[in-house]
Amino acid sequence: MPGCTPAAPHPRAEDLALHWAVLDNHQDDGNSFRSALTLTNHGEVPLGAEGWTLYFNFGRHILPDRLPRGIAVTRINGDFFRLTPDSTFAPLPPGASRTYVLEAQNWAIKVSEAPEGFYVVFTDAAGRSEPPAPVADVTVAPFVTKQQTDRMPGDALPVPTPATRYARNAPAVPEAEAGRITPTPVHLAAGAGAVTLTAASVIHYAPGLAAEAAYLVDALEPLLGVRLGTAEAATPGAVTLQTGTVTVDGRNRASGDEAYRLHVDTDRGITITGTDPAGVFYGIQSLRAWLPVPAYAAPRPALTVDAVTVEDAPRFGYRGLMLDVARNFQTKETVLKLLDLMAFYKLNKFHFHLTDDEGWRVEIDGLPELTAVGGRRGHTTDERDHLVPSFGSGPDPDAFPGSGFYTRADFVEILRYAGARHIEVIPEVDVPGHARAAIRAMAARHAAGDDAFLLSDPADASVYTSVQGWNDNVVNVCRPSTYRFLETVVAAFEAMYAEAGVPLTTFHTGGDEVPHGAWAGSPDCAALIRDVDGVEGLPAYFLGRMVDLLAARGLVTAGWDDIGLVRVTRDGRTRRVPNPAFRDRNVRLYVWNNVWGWGEEENAYQLANAGYPVVLSNATNLYFDLAYDKDPEEPGYYWAGFVDTRKAFSFDPFDLYQSADVDGMGRPLDPAVLYRDATRLTEAGRRNILGMQGQIWGENARGAARLEYFAFPRMLGLAERAWAPARPPMTSDARERALTAEWRRFATRLGHRELPRLDRLYGGVGYRLPPPGGIIADGLLKANVAFPGLTIRYTTDGTEPTASSPRYTGPVAVGDTVRVRTFDTRGRGSRTSVVAPAG
Repeated sequence: MPGCTPAAPHPRAEDLALHWAVLDNHQDDGNSFRSALTLTNHGEVPLGAEGWTLYFNFGRHILPDRLPRGIAVTRINGDFFRLTPDSTFAPLPPGASRTYVLEAQNWAIKVSEAPEGFYVVFTDAAGRSEPPAPVADVTVAPFVTKQQTDRMPGDALPVPTPATRYARNAPAVPEAEAGRITPTPVHLAAGAGAVTLTAASVIHYAPGLAAEAAYLVDALEPLLGVRLGTAEAATPGAVTLQTGTVTVDGRNRASGDEAYRLHVDTDRGITITGTDPAGVFYGIQSLRAWLPVPAYAAPRPALTVDAVTVEDAPRFGYRGLMLDVARNFQTKETVLKLLDLMAFYKLNKFHFHLTDDEGWRVEIDGLPELTAVGGRRGHTTDERDHLVPSFGSGPDPDAFPGSGFYTRADFVEILRYAGARHIEVIPEVDVPGHARAAIRAMAARHAAGDDAFLLSDPADASVYTSVQGWNDNVVNVCRPSTYRFLETVVAAFEAMYAEAGVPLTTFHTGGDEVPHGAWAGSPDCAALIRDVDGVEGLPAYFLGRMVDLLAARGLVTAGWDDIGLVRVTRDGRTRRVPNPAFRDRNVRLYVWNNVWGWGEEENAYQLANAGYPVVLSNATNLYFDLAYDKDPEEPGYYWAGFVDTRKAFSFDPFDLYQSADVDGMGRPLDPAVLYRDATRLTEAGRRNILGMQGQIWGENARGAARLEYFAFPRMLGLAERAWAPARPPMTSDARERALTAEWRRFATRLGHRELPRLDRLYGGVGYRLPPPGGIIADGLLKANVAFPGLTIRYTTDGTEPTASSPRYTGPVAVGDTVRVRTFDTRGRGSRTSVVAPAG
């Protein structure tokens, strides 16, 4: 067309390749690191000196004053960056590569920390943009040297090797000593004989237990291939469900204790007595766990149930799991499966983290922008239609898992499903920080002419950066429209719970990590700042408004421990201490911050002693998005340490300092010395510990497979510690010996029973298979696995072991290097361990 400037030819996105490699984590004593980004042009025309922008996500702050010549890199917001050619960039010819060294804060020691989500936008001479196109050819160099695998010169934690795994893996105990039910019941006595269930068996249930009977029918159908009949009857059946008095550990339990008695004998069949319907439900789960594991492989005409008596009740009334679907979305079907698995292991609280900076995931009547804008991520220059990409979600605003949300009907279905499994769903709407998705959504509504729900001050000149790199993620707590918004949201949740027919008792408000500097430059806040004696008073003002809003609806206000702490300066030292203002206002605190060496390890006990109800959510042992170990191929964060299944299993709720073994850099800790003067729980404080909760944050949980990998088998360690009886007080040495013996039994039970059953349960669970340990000594391969009972296979010819490779059953003569892998009953394999002769 006359007068138009033709676009210069450029390579296609699929012609470009990127390769990233960590060079050195040891710069500035570990305060910064160098990495190399190599750009290759496989196209037929040069990549020009202008007219293109490369976008990506990266969880590290690239230092703008240390950029190499040829490129400009700008952090747009959060973890979202753009890279453009600068005035010195020379066109990249076809077939050529060019490497740029980038310097960034902190360090990177894992493949999962690599920059990701690369896409390119080409523009013509008139500035018109082509559609964004992903760069698919992206590779990451192996992490090999200490400068690549250590965080800093003082990093004392080694990368696991086959030899260190071999030394750490627990020896097996005889399978008969390992137990058959997880979590471990208070009392179990095996009997003589067995009961057989067939298609003719009938489940009798007492009034009020129809739902539990129906659940048991559903649970047994995949095992028997038929649906058993049920009858509301007082007479015994093949299986009898009833409520009544249950004695556990010499004490009569009352309704609300979730206690049960499971009795299987050849004369009276199977009887489950609960103090309440929840107790009956947990008796059903113990019956299912008691069944032979092969029964889960395929339906059979008869099911043999060994005689047994189980008397049991939970240690804690709160046994929770938190799932973050804001950072990366999880489908409704994934959530329902997770609820099934929680129920099987007797967890009863599902903390649903539905909103954050990167996504709003539930439909709210009257505020469609929350999901239309806040529930979608993709390429954008103004965020009027959707948010910017995060965590490598890429340019497509309709792509899972960056985008997605639950319709109102979806959420009601989730509530009903959880309620039928005696699981309470606790919704979280994170405010005032971590609220960018909502802020941007309401800004889009404002741009369309409605400011009734605006969450920001258009004239706000505040300057801040959140921990995650956002500079605009805090709602304005001084605007009436903010509270109008929150009232609308809470009312919408109330309506959904009412429709589902389940109670809404608790509303989690988040409240964590509000960055310093928020509100300081807001004209809307100027007067209020004076009234509350400074910006520092605004969080408590906001919390007070939230507590009032929720209390008027009869709801408990829940939040992370940040909301129960106030900063004070004493003797020249500034620290956070319990805030007495909200102690008696029905506020529940979820305490996450106990990172060894950060100075807030006492938060949980201080808050409980001060009178706050506390749920232990400790990052060092109960954050299941953290990496299992330091292996560079092992995905996950590690800011609070590395968390394997043993970490969750070993957590001591009433003496959490005993859970400290190493600091963040792997240096040994002596809790008896380091925490000698730390706050201990008082008797009143012990009563304020409601229970425990595992957390699955979503930054690295992309899709169901990664979620299950993070959750299992760590969730079983959580379930064991939250339900099973506490061990009696003992000295540190005796405690360590007892814990080691307990772990050996637990690890053996997982390897022989729990993990093989998870291969089939609910369609199969993608739990993490631990790589084997191994050594070669005197020409013999010796191998083991963290969960004895799992299969180890090996090869000696350099090929990767498969499900048909030789099975390791004991020391075997080998020549040189051997490759070993762990396998489950489905043929899934772990990462390969390469075992070489010593020396």
